[in-house]
Amino acid sequence: MLAAVVAVAMLALPMLASAAVPKKSLLLKGALHYGSLTALEKPISLKVAPNGKTARFSWWCGRQQTITNRNLITVAIKPDGTFAGTSNVGSLTVWTVKGRFLTATSARASLRIIATCDAKGGLVNLKGS
Repeated sequence: MLAAVVAVAMLALPMLASAAVPKKSLLLKGALHYGSLTALEKPISLKVAPNGKTARFSWWCGRQQTITNRNLITVAIKPDGTFAGTSNVGSLTVWTVKGRFLTATSARASLRIIATCDAKGGLVNLKGS
């Protein structure tokens, strides 16, 4: 009996860690360093394409969401709901993002800022709006 319980629990673990498939055309939003005194706030959005296979990841350096302080890339969404992308200038990596969809309408992403803004990234939760 104990072996059966352990076997069922072991089968359930990968499902808990797996990513979800996103809802098509969904816009997710979040903010990094909201209310921080040591880093600039970074509003973040993730817009899933109508086909659900790509998304546009955008973030702004500071609260003002203007074209001059916007950073964006298109990321591929893998069948398991994970995504990643890198923004380069020549051979210099400026910033990277890596994340996964937790549900069809929420995601978590790690933004690594190397050579732009205040160079302070972090982990952000994104929710559908």
